[in-house]
Amino acid sequence: MRKTIRKWVDGDSGEFTDGSRFRLANVNAPEKYQFGGRKATKIASGMTSRSGGSVNVKKVGSSYGRDVVHLRNKDGSINERMKIRGY
Repeated sequence: MRKTIRKWVDGDSGEFTDGSRFRLANVNAPEKYQFGGRKATKIASGMTSRSGGSVNVKKVGSSYGRDVVHLRNKDGSINERMKIRGY
């Protein structure tokens, strides 16, 4: 399924333009207000900005009212690239 990201809340969660919220599967980035959180948010946002926020979404579960997802864009898996960066 193809969706567009409206905003990143922190380095591992955000909101789509349809209002649904998501969390990246197998990624654990600090919250925006925690040490390193703003950097993680900026990294995730940068990974999706080249594609205008448009991503392929594969839902793998749900947690706290959010879909747990794997995201891909033309550059590859967002989840894998965040894990490579240590998140």
